[in-house]
Amino acid sequence: MPTLRDESQRALRRMLLDRQVSGRVPGVFGGVSRNGVLLWSDGVGAADLADPDAPPAADTQFLIASISKTFTAVLVMALRDEGKLSLDDTVDAHLPGTEHGGVTIRQLLSHVTGMQREPAGDVWDTLVFPDRAALVKGWSEAERILRPHHRWHYSNLCYAVLGELVARLDGREWVESVQARILDPLEMSRTTLGLVGRAATGYYVPP
Repeated sequence: MPTLRDESQRALRRMLLDRQVSGRVPGVFGGVSRNGVLLWSDGVGAADLADPDAPPAADTQFLIASISKTFTAVLVMALRDEGKLSLDDTVDAHLPGTEHGGVTIRQLLSHVTGMQREPAGDVWDTLVFPDRAALVKGWSEAERILRPHHRWHYSNLCYAVLGELVARLDGREWVESVQARILDPLEMSRTTLGLVGRAATGYYVPP
C-alpha cells in the first residue's frame, strides 16, 4: 500500500496541531486519501475533555451541522434532474396555501430570498424546533426582511423548507432520501442522523 513520506506526515501533524490551537477546539482528526485509499490519518487533542488522553480516531463521529445543507442541495438537484421540480418553481407551487409568493427554489438554494434566518419562534433559546407541519405554518408567519437578491442572507429556515420540498417530492422523509440517494451509494456508513457509537463531544467556545 502506498504511504506518504515521513516529512509529509510530520508536516500534516503540525498542521493539525496548528488548526487545533488556532480554532480553539478540543480535538481534531485529519486524513489524506488518494483513489479511495486512506494514506494517512491522525488525531490530536481529545474527543471528550473528560478523557483528555484519548484523541479522535478514524471512527469518531463529529457533528456536521450545516454541512447537511450540502446534502439537501444535492437532493434538490437530483429531483430537478428527474423532472420532479424546476429551480424556478415557487415554494407555494409545492406547498399550497403558504404565503410569500414568488420565492423560488433557486433563491432558497442561494440564500437570496430575503427571508429571515431562523424558523418562527425562539428556537435557539428554547432548543425546540418545529415539526414538519409547524415548519410549513411558520414559513407563512416568517418575515421577509430584505428584497429578493438584494444581498446574500444566510437562512436555516430556507433550507428547512427545501428539506420539506424534498420529502414531498421524493415521497419519503428527508433522512430516508439522504440515506438512499447519497449515503448508501457512497458507502458513508458512519454518517448518520444523530450520533451513533463513538463520537466527539460538542463544545461551545465563546469568541
